[in-house]
Amino acid sequence: MKSYNGRPTLFVNDTPQVPAFYALTHAYGGRWSWEEVPARNLNNFCQIGFRLFQVDLWLEDLWYPNTDTLDIRKAQHQVRGVLDQCQDASVVIRIHVNAPFWWNKAHPEECTQFADTPVDTTLKAGPPYHNEEHDIHAALRASLASARWKQESGEKLVELCQKLAKTPEGNAVIGMHVAGGIYGEWHYWGFIDHDPDTGPAMTAYFRNWLKTKYKTKEALQKAWQSTTYTLADATVPNTAERLKTQDGFFKDPNQEQRTIDYFTAQQQVVADDAIYFCKLVKDTWPRPIVTGIFYGYLHMTFNRQTVGGHLFIRQVLDSPYIDYLAAPQTYWPDSRKAGGSGNSRGIIESTLLHDKLWFDEIDNGYLHAKNDFENIRYTERYDSTYANIIRRSALLPLMRGIGFWFYDFGPQKGFGWWDNPRYLASMQAEKQLFEKRLTVPYHSEADVLYVWSQDVFYYLKSAPLPITVNVLDHSIEQALRSGTVGDQIYDFDLDRVNLDQYKAVVFMNVYALTDAQRDFIQKKVAKNNRTIIWNYLTGYTNGTRLDLDFVKTLTGMNLERVPTGPAPSVNFLTPGYTYTFSGPVEPLVVVQDKSAQPLARLAGTDQVIIARKQEKEFTSVFCGLPLNGTDGFREIFRQAGCHIYNEQNDFTYANSGLLLLHTKAGGTRTIRLKNGKSISVPLKQGTTLLLDAQTGEIVLQ
Repeated sequence: MKSYNGRPTLFVNDTPQVPAFYALTHAYGGRWSWEEVPARNLNNFCQIGFRLFQVDLWLEDLWYPNTDTLDIRKAQHQVRGVLDQCQDASVVIRIHVNAPFWWNKAHPEECTQFADTPVDTTLKAGPPYHNEEHDIHAALRASLASARWKQESGEKLVELCQKLAKTPEGNAVIGMHVAGGIYGEWHYWGFIDHDPDTGPAMTAYFRNWLKTKYKTKEALQKAWQSTTYTLADATVPNTAERLKTQDGFFKDPNQEQRTIDYFTAQQQVVADDAIYFCKLVKDTWPRPIVTGIFYGYLHMTFNRQTVGGHLFIRQVLDSPYIDYLAAPQTYWPDSRKAGGSGNSRGIIESTLLHDKLWFDEIDNGYLHAKNDFENIRYTERYDSTYANIIRRSALLPLMRGIGFWFYDFGPQKGFGWWDNPRYLASMQAEKQLFEKRLTVPYHSEADVLYVWSQDVFYYLKSAPLPITVNVLDHSIEQALRSGTVGDQIYDFDLDRVNLDQYKAVVFMNVYALTDAQRDFIQKKVAKNNRTIIWNYLTGYTNGTRLDLDFVKTLTGMNLERVPTGPAPSVNFLTPGYTYTFSGPVEPLVVVQDKSAQPLARLAGTDQVIIARKQEKEFTSVFCGLPLNGTDGFREIFRQAGCHIYNEQNDFTYANSGLLLLHTKAGGTRTIRLKNGKSISVPLKQGTTLLLDAQTGEIVLQ
């Protein structure tokens, strides 16, 4: 992986590649490359020009009880099955490094335990069940803090690399996608509904982590404001402690550092695991090899980020042992279905800034209206609405400078999701277009910058909140359909971007800022007549305390806290519309500043909840409740001077000279190009068009 024309690029045998893969499923019934239906689909994609493929393997498949060495025949067979269908294929192996189920049973003391429920040893996984069966429940799984699991699985991964690299099949292997945790996505076991990990392995890890941080008992007790614990006997917080907050949604670092420390330690151990296994691959494989992981999820992460999310993203992005990150495209229905943005779950422009490639996993075949038909009934299985979705799903990542793989659950039902000549012809045309564009330099067309935080979750209640899913999934989807083009980065990358290109900066969920970050924003970001949208309580904590004055200083507005209602509503004034949150929002803050222009009021009151204020060097827009509504986003961006391509609430995106238009409804669209030219485009219902951003000419339809 190296930079090529301004973007991280995969090279195979010194040749740059369009980062487009076909991947078989991990699920039984469709996972083995040599079986009839998977083989047919591998061949389909080979015939349309795909040469990059991914297959799944589990240590379970190769590492048997009461044996000292791996049996790598299935690994060879899996790669050979791809080569039998495409002799010049390049293969990435998704290797699941989770301990085999027999290992978990043999070492229960090394397994995850839960603060809210006992381990359920009756839950079955492995044949005839899927290997990941019950991962999201309180199942018996090796703790991600287990030193023994890490060492022994690491030894087996090294053995696999050493043996496979010497085989003919190993010559076709270009990468290892290292998978662990729930679904191989490095989520902590059981995290959605349960509270891991109170087991001996995690407890020992936590105590060692505390010794590294605090060094003395006195320092620990001062930080925790308690004499109950020492470095030798500190325990993992229970569920009540984890859910407790001192200030509405927020944890006060002065009073709840014990819980914040635990979540930080748990997040670090997961990231350290992933980096450790990737380093083993890099160090062992005798030739250059690409390594990647599922990591960096922000959108659609079930409101449980502190327990099972990916908060150590900065450390992962900085690791030299990881070449790419990946995730399924967001499962948020409004984003994934027809008319939606197809947004990635990660923060893409930050990933590129750290010279990492990102891969979207396209696994949306289930959206096809008739996906239970057998594979030979092409007419019934072709659906123009679904074709529109998959075209958007493929074109958007390629335009953004990242890649994708079609992840095919179809074979387990007896056919491939994309086993249809019309789908395959469309995929072939897309790939051929971007092969020609490999030499076109990457250039962001965005003039909106969305800024996100992962660290903020340490200071939020670890439960579904009315603001979290709203901002991370619902609100951003509405913003992305405003007809503007935006980049998305993490707060820690503000000093890496070219701020001059952005006319509006939206701090989406950045309720935590260090003193240094806040200073940088005031000195570098809030300048040049830029519009800054402070979406809820930007910078409410600096990591040591909660303080509304932090927010007042950033926004330049006088803010006052008011009692919260059961489910607050916002009346946006121009354009006029109303939106309501799913429950109480606390703290709730309104604007009491006569020099600020009201943009929205708290429903049922005359209190200003969103306001704009002209400062000397920037325009400040404060949202006491998170901003919702495509029309509202568009109007704020219009006033900021951002370019609006399309007024019709479709998903519109531009990058590197191309313009993407994805719609659900038909009708004529007027598209205003940046050079001032306007074009009229008549559209059928459900259309994805690729246009030349300078001329408006259709490039692909």
